[in-house]
Amino acid sequence: MRRTLALLFAFACAAVGWGDSARRTPVVEVVEKMRPAVVNLTARQVVRLRGRSLFEELFPEFAVPREYETQSLGSGVVISADGLIVTNEHVIAGAAEIAVRFLSGREEKAEVVGSDADSDLALLRVKAKGLPFLPVAEQDDLMIGETVIAIGNPLGLENTVTVGVLSARDRTVSSPRTNRVYTDFLQTDASINPGNSGGALVDLDGRLVGINTAIVGEAQGIGFAIPAKRVRRVVADLLRYGRVQPAWLGVFVQDLPARGRGRSGNGVRVVDVFPGSPGEGAGLAAGDVLLAGNGKAIASRDDFATLLAQVAPGERVELEVLRGEGARKLTLRAATPPPNLGEQILLRYVGIRLATRRGFVVISKVVSPSPADQAGFAPGDLLLGINGQRVRELADVNDILTRDYLRSSVLLAIGRGGFQYHFTFPLAP
Repeated sequence: MRRTLALLFAFACAAVGWGDSARRTPVVEVVEKMRPAVVNLTARQVVRLRGRSLFEELFPEFAVPREYETQSLGSGVVISADGLIVTNEHVIAGAAEIAVRFLSGREEKAEVVGSDADSDLALLRVKAKGLPFLPVAEQDDLMIGETVIAIGNPLGLENTVTVGVLSARDRTVSSPRTNRVYTDFLQTDASINPGNSGGALVDLDGRLVGINTAIVGEAQGIGFAIPAKRVRRVVADLLRYGRVQPAWLGVFVQDLPARGRGRSGNGVRVVDVFPGSPGEGAGLAAGDVLLAGNGKAIASRDDFATLLAQVAPGERVELEVLRGEGARKLTLRAATPPPNLGEQILLRYVGIRLATRRGFVVISKVVSPSPADQAGFAPGDLLLGINGQRVRELADVNDILTRDYLRSSVLLAIGRGGFQYHFTFPLAP
């Protein structure tokens, strides 16, 4: 009789959640294993300010710079046992020193392997071995509605766990910090707050499926994460090159009006194909409509930019192309952009040739007729900036436009006679 009562009591405990078997859910098991791989990051910045007194404004050569320190808090994810850590670029931007605090209380200094502002990802390294780590998901197979777990340090509260579902994939989100539009973000209702940036989004298999980023401060129940596919691509490039190697197809596109799209409502029009590029080699031509890339629909220029961001030089790209009344598939192999791509773009679409003289980038030739000729450019004018970024040498021109060549226009800052003028030109015809 007593044994029967004991069994009944045990069953009752399990039914109401008192038994260990009922409480040890898949979420609990994943969290126990994965929490040690999520770390707290403290980035210390040194800010220099010059005095604002009248004397210092009149005599700047006597101004004494003032320094003060600031700190930012964020999260990171250990992705290898030998100390590689992924976080958001904005967490460590401008940091003079980065401290890593593990769940055990251990602290280490981290060095920056590389970072990429366009993808908002950074790769750090600490001198340690045998660390617990989270494997980055190899398969892009997330299901809408499946349970996901966010682990991070929101508002400085270390190793906080929140649980939700995957609300959407391929979500288009604008970053107020970089003004970049991302079209492949994961959306979740797991709470993600300031300080969660750089933390882990994990599925019930214990895979790292995304890096959390808190970019919509007023959102309630809406969080976003950079998908694992983009993380893998960026980490591989940062380890190999120290920077992200952009993929180059040599294809310039523009959005289509609704009536010009394909039957599925997708499509961007090819407006130019660079000579000698993979696009030209595959037979693409101006007027073609790109409907999809690597199995995903292309509905806008942002979608096309996201496709290239997920592809490394040397990888294959399968495009669905509409030409006339029929659609066909083309396979291209992405390449590395030409080293002087920025100079080629300005010559092809603006009509200026550049040179370096006495520490400045100058216009050495203006093509006639060209947009630059119509704007009144002349040899000897200085090129001071592109898209709001300072230009000091030709390498700056090529770096900036290699990152920005998919924009619809380019903003040039031109210097002449002690004055600075700004001009905007469309990229591609």
